[in-house]
Amino acid sequence: MDLHEQRIAEANIYLNQYRDKISQSQYRQNYHFCTPVGWLNDPNGFIQYRGEYHLFYQFHPYKPYWGAMYWGHAKSKDLIHWEHLPVALAPSEAYDDHEKGGCFSGTAIEKDGRLYIFYTGTILQGEKVIQTQCLAISEDGVKFTKYAGNPIIEADYPGVTPENFRDPKVWKHNGRYHMIVGTSISGRGNALYYTSDNLVDWELSGPFVDYQGNYGTMWECPDFFRIGEKAVLLFSPMGLGETTTLYLIGTIDDATGKFRIESEEVIDYGFDFYAPQSILDHQGRRIMMAWQNGWDWMPWWKDFGPTSEMDQWCGAMSLPREVTLKGSHLSFRPIQEISQYMKNQYLFQEIFVWKEERLLTAEMSESFMLELDRTDLQGTLTLTIRNEQGVADQIVCSRTRVEYFNVNNPFGKTGKSMVAADNEPLLLYSDSCSLEIFGVESGKMFSVNNFMKKGKRIITVTSDSPNTIIRLNLSEIRN
Repeated sequence: MDLHEQRIAEANIYLNQYRDKISQSQYRQNYHFCTPVGWLNDPNGFIQYRGEYHLFYQFHPYKPYWGAMYWGHAKSKDLIHWEHLPVALAPSEAYDDHEKGGCFSGTAIEKDGRLYIFYTGTILQGEKVIQTQCLAISEDGVKFTKYAGNPIIEADYPGVTPENFRDPKVWKHNGRYHMIVGTSISGRGNALYYTSDNLVDWELSGPFVDYQGNYGTMWECPDFFRIGEKAVLLFSPMGLGETTTLYLIGTIDDATGKFRIESEEVIDYGFDFYAPQSILDHQGRRIMMAWQNGWDWMPWWKDFGPTSEMDQWCGAMSLPREVTLKGSHLSFRPIQEISQYMKNQYLFQEIFVWKEERLLTAEMSESFMLELDRTDLQGTLTLTIRNEQGVADQIVCSRTRVEYFNVNNPFGKTGKSMVAADNEPLLLYSDSCSLEIFGVESGKMFSVNNFMKKGKRIITVTSDSPNTIIRLNLSEIRN
């Protein structure tokens, strides 16, 4: 058994020893993917392989805080119910074995039935961070062997330093393989673009995007795909204030590998949505997932929530979204599979509200979907979701804006909003410690960790102007 196999075996023993206890956490999500133990951040290597969805993720098994990075691994048939698999990667080599480094984020691709994963090996030499791109290969999609020729790519472009050179994205197009790696070029965020015929030998073309303006100082976790006649680039920029996820729509010149920007927009308008990855599944859908948390450099950051200290785990993924192109914008909606887990529907019709708070239910579980018809809304409508301890989410709606506030929540973040289409219906997805809001027509979304934990939810509605809610639908979600 080599060092890599030994580290994986040790991590699996620890995982299997503690995950049942951790699964009883009062904050444990019911239908969102959570780390089995320890710490989780970015989704990695998201792919559909041999008929099942595979999700890898940044993972530190031994503590509920960021540490030396492993790749955790799980699979699913429907993107909601996940089966944990053995750890896929562990720090073990000269290029990725450091307590402040490890096997950083990356991507997966299938070739001739084998699964290739590309990741960033990260080490410290003295005080200097060294990041290189590395490869591991599996015959069965479970056990991975690191390529003997690692690292396969080192930082070698003017203005690029090895501490800001990470998170490879690989795809195949027109018979060749393509890779972008997030970086900072002389202090401006970008990605370096490479091509290959065999997934091992890569040729550098140069910066992926030529642009004017400000897109941050560093691009983390870039993702690229084609949709319709357009090309889309996603990334999580550092140094761009409150913008922590962004998509660019444009075109790509296949001869030069240059991406030309036509439009741009924030991906998620909330607080907790970072490093999204997407796949084109076997049904032809573009599916996206992200880490549902954030980093301490973000303007609103307080902490990673109470689960680390209380329950010895930290980290969950967003509800998977389907991505479509709507004119010059992307539209996001929850995957249809979630409807299979909806039970006990409560339908309210023609609800008159004005001034006084109206109780809808005091018996809803923590995991539910709420659909709100906002037809002919006047003034503002306030929807309050409260737990039995008095901690509450408040969603304040006008005709074209949705604002989020929290009440009595020591772990809460508050005061952000998203623009909505005029009077469009809203979908709200609540779980033990998160809330996600979707505009049905605009396709915009808002994600936040509220850490309200398990227990009954009391749902009320009020308005500052006379309003009749045509339809409000509540459905419990059980996984």
